[in-house]
Amino acid sequence: MVSANILASLFLFLSASQVATAADNTVSGEAITERYWDCCKTDCAWPGRTEWTQPIQQCDGNNKAVTDFNAGSGCGDGKAFSCADQSPWAINDTFSYGYAGVYLVEQVRDKWCSACYEVTFTSGKVKGKKMVVQGHNSGFDLLTANKFALAIPGGNTSFAGACAKQYGVDNKVFGIEDEGVSTSKECENLPKPLQAGCKWRFDWFMNETRPNASYKRVKCPTVLTDRTKSIRNDDADIKPEDQDAEEDSASSITYYSTLGLGAFTALLKFIL
Repeated sequence: MVSANILASLFLFLSASQVATAADNTVSGEAITERYWDCCKTDCAWPGRTEWTQPIQQCDGNNKAVTDFNAGSGCGDGKAFSCADQSPWAINDTFSYGYAGVYLVEQVRDKWCSACYEVTFTSGKVKGKKMVVQGHNSGFDLLTANKFALAIPGGNTSFAGACAKQYGVDNKVFGIEDEGVSTSKECENLPKPLQAGCKWRFDWFMNETRPNASYKRVKCPTVLTDRTKSIRNDDADIKPEDQDAEEDSASSITYYSTLGLGAFTALLKFIL
């Protein structure tokens, strides 16, 4: 006869397997968001971050592509900066594309660099709106929560003075340090390539600061990868956006949960 201890261990194993499947935060989860744009070479622009076609494209002071992936960051003594076209843009009142610095709890950068996510805002004035963003940077400044730092010119643009260096302007045009500009009108003081992304913040994003969001991994659309030139090798394994991978995952969890409970019931009947 099977002992009660063995039965209990089996049930705990099945339960733990289900939790592990549900908690895979590389696929989906809850996150916080914020704004940033510091003009520095992004973390996912360095070679070897993951398996891909190439690192995230970076630009020089004239927003021309830098072909040397080992070029130093403009936040130091280097000549590689963020490209202006890695700014957000709206498709309609409820959907936008963009880029983000990503951090997923207890994961490493090879899980998010160049990966794309559908981000659905769940709080604030943008609640219900969606974006699809590509991870072009890493957000290691907060390690206790999943985070998407949305790349928005004028959102926080003065770190290390790299934007002033890239565009040859006074650092003051980028607004208050660690905050950015205060109004849409002030976006017109930014270099021309950054103005549209800055105004997106006040229009589509309604000047939100840190709305909460849910997210799920999606196949990267070409409108994003055409700008970064970076496609992950595993992107081919991701279902298209019109096929909801999250629903399939939920169905799988339900199936295994039912299977686990069925096995538990059968063993219980055997013992009794």
